[in-house]
Amino acid sequence: MNQDQKPTNTVLIPQGAFIMGTDIEDFYGTALANSEHAKLDEAPMHVRFLEAYLIEQYPVTNAEYAAFVQATDHSPPVHWKNGRFAPEDANSPVVYVSWHDSNAYAEWAGRRLPTEAEWEKACRGPDGRIYPWGNTFVPDEPESTEASQILTTHLTAVGIRPATLSPYGVGDAAGNVWEWTADWYQPYPDTKRQKSKQTTDDKHKALRGGSWLEVRDGTAERYFRCANRLHAPPEYTAGNIGFRCVREVLQGQAESVHVPIDTLIDYVKQRKLTNLRLLQKRAQKNALKDTFIAVLLIGGAGYGIIAAPELVLGGVTAGIIGAGFLFSAGVNFWRRWRAVERAKQVTSESFSPVQ
Repeated sequence: MNQDQKPTNTVLIPQGAFIMGTDIEDFYGTALANSEHAKLDEAPMHVRFLEAYLIEQYPVTNAEYAAFVQATDHSPPVHWKNGRFAPEDANSPVVYVSWHDSNAYAEWAGRRLPTEAEWEKACRGPDGRIYPWGNTFVPDEPESTEASQILTTHLTAVGIRPATLSPYGVGDAAGNVWEWTADWYQPYPDTKRQKSKQTTDDKHKALRGGSWLEVRDGTAERYFRCANRLHAPPEYTAGNIGFRCVREVLQGQAESVHVPIDTLIDYVKQRKLTNLRLLQKRAQKNALKDTFIAVLLIGGAGYGIIAAPELVLGGVTAGIIGAGFLFSAGVNFWRRWRAVERAKQVTSESFSPVQ
């Protein structure tokens, strides 16, 4: 595709349910492989139902934003020289735009910013994948075409990285710019977490995606995940933050994907139980191992102090280390107990989709 020709397609995201968030419990954190890079603000994994909507296939470009600036006399981004972007950047995402700037453009264009749920569904697809392109971060071969498209260390023109397409055909959802959403950064609905401390507030707006800067920083595997959340004050701007818009579906355009909600809810429930059972086994194994080591160290330390008083310092040191292993064993027994109790709760809980 010619980099001067920006595709203007919108993508229809059909009505239906999808899996949102990540299964991660506050007592085991990222202990499981499928939550390895997750954060607690992504929990709980839940089923969400959305009406159909249209989302722009790519982030808003400099050329598109310039039309808004010219029509409204809105202040241009600070990095534009003399209020104009460089010609070669016409098809690159506009950056150094605040949430207020992005929202003003969306209103001018007769559109709006996507909610977090709309953004995640468009990125993640109906199968709950980790990244827009699948469940594997990048191919093992770093020089492969897919990897070179995903792991770019600079801002690129939109529409030239097909390896980043989501199941719905939404492009550049990861690896180019972070994108503003309409939502304040808040916890997901979950009654059992309402009393827990959350690092969310009503002073920051939620950002989604992941940018070229994370590739440079070596954190892309975490931040390119569809469920990942970031946040910033609505007046904040940066060279790796842009946005895309959505609009409502006209009458007669809507489509429905008849994925049975009950099936998705059952899948989420069974996945939680599988993770909790795996954690029980892992915690028990670690607890028994740590207990065995602790007994050896503490027992050996006691015997050494009695049998060879001149080695008392070494014996005390071994005893302290053994106490550390004993504490670790206790933590793992506690984790196992929590996993058992949580599994009982999940089994008895009644799950329902979030509207």
